[in-house]
Amino acid sequence: EPIVKVECPKCGNNEAYTWIVQTRSGDEGGTVFYRCTRCRYTWRIYT
Repeated sequence: EPIVKVECPKCGNNEAYTWIVQTRSGDEGGTVFYRCTRCRYTWRIYT
């Protein structure tokens, strides 16, 4: 999993693993998941 510069909403760390999941129909965007490298908190952003 690649690591990107993004701020964790829980601990404020600025690095997280990221991956994309096709959660809806193929013509829509996927869901981007992030997992903090420090506290392991996982969150997602719909694209």
